[in-house]
Amino acid sequence: MGRITRAYRPEVGRLITDPNTDITYLFEKVIGISGLDYVYKAAYYARDKHTNKFSTGYVTVKYLRKGNPDIGTSFTATDKIPTRNIINIESWFIHRFDDGYLVALPYMSEGSLRYILSSNFYYGLPEDCIAIALKEALFGLLDIHNSGRIHKYFNAGNIFVNKSKAVEEIEIKLAFGAAVYDSDLQFKVNKEVDAGDSSVPLLTNISAWAAAPEVYYIYEDSDSDDQIENYYSVKSDIWLVGITALELAYGNIRVSHREDFDDMINKIRKSKKLPNRLEDLFEEITYPIEEEEEEEEEKKDGKMKKVVGFFKDKLKLGKEKEGDLVEEINDKKGKMKKVMGFFKDKVGKKKEEERLFSKEFEKVVVDCLAKNPRKRPNVERLLRQPFFEKAKDKNWFQRNVLHAKNPMPIISDSDSDD
Repeated sequence: MGRITRAYRPEVGRLITDPNTDITYLFEKVIGISGLDYVYKAAYYARDKHTNKFSTGYVTVKYLRKGNPDIGTSFTATDKIPTRNIINIESWFIHRFDDGYLVALPYMSEGSLRYILSSNFYYGLPEDCIAIALKEALFGLLDIHNSGRIHKYFNAGNIFVNKSKAVEEIEIKLAFGAAVYDSDLQFKVNKEVDAGDSSVPLLTNISAWAAAPEVYYIYEDSDSDDQIENYYSVKSDIWLVGITALELAYGNIRVSHREDFDDMINKIRKSKKLPNRLEDLFEEITYPIEEEEEEEEEKKDGKMKKVVGFFKDKLKLGKEKEGDLVEEINDKKGKMKKVMGFFKDKVGKKKEEERLFSKEFEKVVVDCLAKNPRKRPNVERLLRQPFFEKAKDKNWFQRNVLHAKNPMPIISDSDSDD
C-alpha cells in the first residue's frame, strides 16, 4: 500500500519556534488553503540577543511538501530580486517535518482580489480600481519575466492586498511559485454555481481551464508534463492577464466547458467590445460567416426601405414621384450616406451612453487575448497603454474598494430574475 498523505491542519493556538532564529510563531487563525493544507495568519515574537528587546508582527505560515514543483521557481531567501510587487518567501524551514516544512510569507491583511470580489464585489470591481490593481500586479510580473521566469498562474486569486499600520499606503502584490495559496472563503465567488451546477469549473483552477490556447490544447493532447512546460511563455502569461481583467470586471467567468469559453473569447475579439454582462454573449446566436453577410445585406435593404418611407411620409409624394425619388437617392450616394450617417450617429450616441467599460480597458483585454501569441504585447508595452498610464494611485483603491460603504452594485429586477 502507498503511504497515506496527511493534511497539515493543526489547531489554532499552536506555537512553533524556529530553531535557527529562535523566533516563535503563534497560529492565530486559518486564512487560506494550499492543496490539502491550511494556511495560517501567525503572530511572531523575536528577541534580540544583544539588547534583549522583543519585536512582534504578523506573517503568513504555509506548509510546503517535499517535491513541490513551485519550490524551484520561487525566489528563495538567497535568490530574491529587489521588488515591492512580488510576495517572496521570507523565512525557509521554520520547522521541518518528515513530509515537508513550514515557510513564512508576508502577511497580506485583505486577502486576494478574488476574496475581495467574493466578499463585497460579487459583480466586479470599478474599472478605475481594476487599473490600479492590475498595474501593480504587472510590475511584479515584469520583474518575474526580466528574471527569466514565467508565472503560469497569473489570476485574481494570486494578487493580494495588504493594509496595515506598518506600511504608509496599501500594498498590492503578486504571489509567485511557492508563495501562492488560496484565500479562505474565496470559494464564495462560485456560490450560485456550487449549489446547482457542478459542471462549471472553479475559479481556483482558472489558470488551467482558461489557459492560452497554445498551452491548453497541448495539455489536452499530451501525456507529458515536460512537453507542456515547453509551451508556457511570457505571452501565455499575458493571455492570463486578459482573463484576470475579465474576472475583475465581472466578478466571475461562468462557463460550462472550454467550447463555451472559446466562443465567448471569439465574440469579444471580433466585436472588440465588452458586454455589460458576460451572460449576454451566450444569449447571442452564432451564425456562419456566409449567413452573417446575408443578414447584413438584408439589414441594408431594410434601412433603404425605411429611408424611402421616411421621405414619402415627410414630403407626401404621390405614386408618380416615388420612382423619381428612388432613382435620385440611388444616383446621389453622398446624400444617402448623410442620411444613414444621421441614423448611425443617433444609435451610436445611445450605445455610447450605455457602455459600462471604456475603450481603453477593452483594448487591454482584446490585446491580451489575441489568438496568435506573437500579437500579444509584452508587459512593458502593456503598461504603456493609456488604461494603465492614466491609472489613479493606491489611495483611490483603498477608498473605493477597501473602505467602500455600499460595494455591491444594485441589481435590476430583470437581473434578479435570471
